[in-house]
Amino acid sequence: MNTRKNMLFCPVTMACEVLQPRWTIQILAEMWWGSTRFNEIRRGIPGISPTLLTKRLKELQAHGLIERVENSATGMIEYLRTAAAVELEPVIQALGNWAYRNTNTMNGICDADAKGFVWNLRRSIDVSELPARRVAIQISFPEQETGEKNFWIVCKPGAPVDICYLDPGHNVDLFITAELAAMISVYFGHTSLSTEIDGGRIILLGQASLARSIDRWLIVSSYGEGILAEMHSSGV
Repeated sequence: MNTRKNMLFCPVTMACEVLQPRWTIQILAEMWWGSTRFNEIRRGIPGISPTLLTKRLKELQAHGLIERVENSATGMIEYLRTAAAVELEPVIQALGNWAYRNTNTMNGICDADAKGFVWNLRRSIDVSELPARRVAIQISFPEQETGEKNFWIVCKPGAPVDICYLDPGHNVDLFITAELAAMISVYFGHTSLSTEIDGGRIILLGQASLARSIDRWLIVSSYGEGILAEMHSSGV
């Protein structure tokens, strides 16, 4: 009896055939969060090699989950999700919620990649809560290795938040010096910004109004938001 052929009648097994290869779900999640270009997707998934990313994108295209679109005028290539991939959004969100509740996410903080974290952090900045001008923020992780210590976040009205790995030369409005673990802990709602600031693990220097309003323009992860909402509703 061909066990494999019989198992494929199970819809869960059929889904795994498409989604199980390593990095596939992370790629779809990165595209869900807005990345459409090859380098954007790779920056959001630091552990994947260019060769493997190319392979996975081709596989997703073959499965009808993404389409490769080339601008004939500029030659720019974008990868766009199909309706079938968009339908997976609640599944990916549910996986994240499950992991947040049932795995020790704090264990992974010690091995977190600073570049990957800051790349994702850019999505948590609400530009509408910032002054209606260019705002430059420097975030530093002193304990990290060279190349992972300093990052610059540049925000402009009506433009995507930009992350720079080299000093762009702008006047910095706010300096954030922090332990990487402390920033990630705040981002995922394991602790509060005020707690980490009071403990000296996050230090804010610069424009006072930006420092005071950081809890308005720096938004925690949606996974953390769900837990914090439950804590508040239960009086914790």
